[in-house]
Amino acid sequence: MDILSKVKATIAEHELITHREAVLVALSGGSDSVVLLHLLVTLRDEMRLRLEAVYINHQIRIDAVGKEEKFCQELCNRFGLKLTIISEDIPARAKELGKGLEEAARDFRYETFEQLAEKEEFQRVALGHHLDDRAETVLFRVIRGSGLTGLKGIPVKRGRIIRPLFEISKAEILDYLEQQKLTYCVDESNRDDGFKRNFIRNQLLPLIRENLNSSVNRALVSLSETAGEDEAYLNEVVAKKLCKVVSRSPGGKIELDLTKFNSYDKWLRRRLLRCCLAELSGSSESSVKEVVDRLDRLCQGEGKAASLPNGLESVMTGDRLVIFSRVSPEFSSDLVPGRSCRLKSPELRFSSSVKSRQDVSLQWQKRSRRVWLDYDKILPPLEVRAIQAGDRFDPLGMNGSKKVGDYLTDRKVEPVYRDEIPVISDRKGIIWLVGYEIADRVKVDQSTRKVLKIEVSQPRQYRVQAV
Repeated sequence: MDILSKVKATIAEHELITHREAVLVALSGGSDSVVLLHLLVTLRDEMRLRLEAVYINHQIRIDAVGKEEKFCQELCNRFGLKLTIISEDIPARAKELGKGLEEAARDFRYETFEQLAEKEEFQRVALGHHLDDRAETVLFRVIRGSGLTGLKGIPVKRGRIIRPLFEISKAEILDYLEQQKLTYCVDESNRDDGFKRNFIRNQLLPLIRENLNSSVNRALVSLSETAGEDEAYLNEVVAKKLCKVVSRSPGGKIELDLTKFNSYDKWLRRRLLRCCLAELSGSSESSVKEVVDRLDRLCQGEGKAASLPNGLESVMTGDRLVIFSRVSPEFSSDLVPGRSCRLKSPELRFSSSVKSRQDVSLQWQKRSRRVWLDYDKILPPLEVRAIQAGDRFDPLGMNGSKKVGDYLTDRKVEPVYRDEIPVISDRKGIIWLVGYEIADRVKVDQSTRKVLKIEVSQPRQYRVQAV
């Protein structure tokens, strides 16, 4: 098939684009993105697409940027497309974030694509990755010691991101440019073998082709496809186990039931841990083998806690391992009697109502998520907030006040959970340590005329996804 037919087949097979969709094309001016844009323009009328392009100036190659911007603008003008140009000082960003140039640039691009697509209502963002890129990615990950998950390589689509050139080789791209008499910009930095990707592309792969396997690209892609098929099956197995051993607290902490977890084979334990780390860090590439193995040893009883990359911590609590962010959630919200409010982190909903005392049937429960308070003893406004240092309250039935921290210690509440326990306070102080105890001063008694009922619930149960 010619390149256009192959791209149409890829789009159809993987449902990359449907008719009348809006597609944002990532345009660098290089050979790959120029061919991608030209092919989608060719399909524009047939599929009734809304096409636009975006060019990102990374401020890395200052001398070439002006030429590239001008080229991309003229190309888009020729095709009747709007071009958005975005500039960012990637070297400064990389230094600030402690990342390499390649990683910082890649992360910024994907963040920008997502933001622009959301703002301008694009259903798809088309990137120019092709078959050779897929092979390079797999080899790069093999060299880094990747497991089976990493061998999947570049996906043909993920969320809004699509890759229509997925089955097209670099040689086919260059042939197409010549056939269509299309010009493009040459990125001189691609010749700099100081970048790891360039070294693989310019030095390592040519040596393998010459001395070991002339079809190494196809071999690597085949390995990637096989790994992807195996991963799809294994993810189904892992997803079922996740439901049994992993849960999330209202504040988003991940909890592993070690009684069940430690009965599994090591390969399954590792996969479950990788899913947990990916869920909290937002990246499937954050869970390197050394970190996963350290966590697994923790689960087997070697230690009580461990600091992890990406701002994460882990700690043992009884028969559970808890993994969480070092940054504690900060939250506060007004609670108006008779109305409800909702917190995002912890994920909790508070509802309240005021009724006459004779209309209420009180039901005392230990550690209840529902309380009844004497409305006339409360001093509004009411606030739902996190526990603060030095907080005190007078627990029901106790003479005098007690530090909230001491109260929770007496009740053997693990410190790891305390930052997501809310309190409700009025102008005088705490009236309810949520889920534990009310303040004695607002209790319902014989003189109570009106009752404030407050109830807390968790709107949904979070599930960790298999990756």
